[in-house]
Amino acid sequence: MTVFLIVLAILLIALGIIGCIVPGLPGPLLSWFAVLAYYFTDATNNFSLTWLIIWGVIAVFGLLADFIVPAAATKKFGGTKGGIWGGIIGTFIGLSFPPFGLVLGPLLGAILGDLIAGKAIMSAVKSGFGNFIGFVIGTILKLLVAIIIGFAVATKIVVFAGGGLFSWIF
Repeated sequence: MTVFLIVLAILLIALGIIGCIVPGLPGPLLSWFAVLAYYFTDATNNFSLTWLIIWGVIAVFGLLADFIVPAAATKKFGGTKGGIWGGIIGTFIGLSFPPFGLVLGPLLGAILGDLIAGKAIMSAVKSGFGNFIGFVIGTILKLLVAIIIGFAVATKIVVFAGGGLFSWIF
């Protein structure tokens, strides 16, 4: 069972990092599930329950950053609720057109949302740019959380593997 959980943890680390780049996938949460998978192994160098809880909370905040940061940046750059909702809708529509849709979807969605809300074109473009900046910052925050969690789990796995795990597999 330990081998299965370690392989699952490695897959979840990879999915977590991919999920930080692909909008709509809960990257930090997937990375945290790698911690959870490793937590239930028979490894002697396991995570503490406190570590598990703290990083679970951080993963949830990382996940929320995907929605909060672009919305806050849109508002900071003068966007309306229409621009915020347009950016969110544009993000999900952009998923259908990778890789450019992942970047252009939120940007164009925020611009269209603000135009529909009655903003002038230059003001709408400014708030769309804010949404794009927020999207980039949110993605970076999510990636940092996922990479730190992934590094911690990978380190535990390597230390545990040095104790004979790979000699048993191979």
